Amino acid sequence: MKKIFPLVLLLSLSMAGCATQVPASSAYNSANDARIRVYFGTTTNFYFNTRCEPKKGLPGFGDNGVAVAKPRLLNLSNTTIGMPIPSDAYKYYDEYVVKANQPLLITLDTGGSSQTGAVIFSTPRQHVAGVFVPQPGRDYEAFAAAETTRLRLTVRELHVKDGQVSSELIPFEKPPQC
Repeated sequence: MKKIFPLVLLLSLSMAGCATQVPASSAYNSANDARIRVYFGTTTNFYFNTRCEPKKGLPGFGDNGVAVAKPRLLNLSNTTIGMPIPSDAYKYYDEYVVKANQPLLITLDTGGSSQTGAVIFSTPRQHVAGVFVPQPGRDYEAFAAAETTRLRLTVRELHVKDGQVSSELIPFEKPPQC
């Protein structure tokens, strides 16, 4: 029993954070910044102040980018900064402060191969990218949406009126390769 207790305690503590809200400590200035929420499940990257997508494999690739979401089974804690939540929001997400009035390039990637024991799973790789310019003091969401079998990026702006949260699709450009 004494040998099992530390294992049970460790497992309990590791699971305690699942599906909880963790406030982020990001400084947000509505005059200069915007906020954006991304949902878990699809590998999502942000590239700041660029209108072209860096080519993978080049020296310096991703120097101005950051992975903001990726598929995960553990640590499902949401990182929140006080954004309004629409009724159709997914359960797991992270929220970020980004500079306003500068291009924000968002990439989504799915697919590839993984192995579980002796079984190898392989799905077609899909990649999509879009760029838009967030406006100061506004809230956005960016997420993957499956259009039949094709991956699609959705960007929408959130609005609050009379305590109700609504959303509006935001157009974005398809970026060329750098």
